[in-house]
Amino acid sequence: METLVEAVNKGKNSKKSHSFPPMNRDHRRIIHDLAQVYGLESVSYDSEPKRNVVITAVRGKSICPPTTLTGVLEREMQARPPPPIPHHRHQSDKNPGSSNLQKIIKEPIIDYFDVQD
Repeated sequence: METLVEAVNKGKNSKKSHSFPPMNRDHRRIIHDLAQVYGLESVSYDSEPKRNVVITAVRGKSICPPTTLTGVLEREMQARPPPPIPHHRHQSDKNPGSSNLQKIIKEPIIDYFDVQD
């Protein structure tokens, strides 16, 4: 699409077209969407399974976007830093003088395997 836009802007003709090979509906939808980004006219022709898309660049209307699709994909695929880990305060953290060890020592230790007759 970029080559088509550049050719129409630099060449003698005010319009230039490109015909894509037959493709399925989802792929044609992508071509139509990209054509809008470039300011191209796009039309589907023929019937299934030979349905294809023809795009047309028009001088003064068609432009190359400032960001390439490859550039957008590269930014999206870069590893993002992991989100921050939330820190939760425990009840004992509110009183700096008391420690968790004091609470453990106060509670009786139960040994279920210590059987006395």
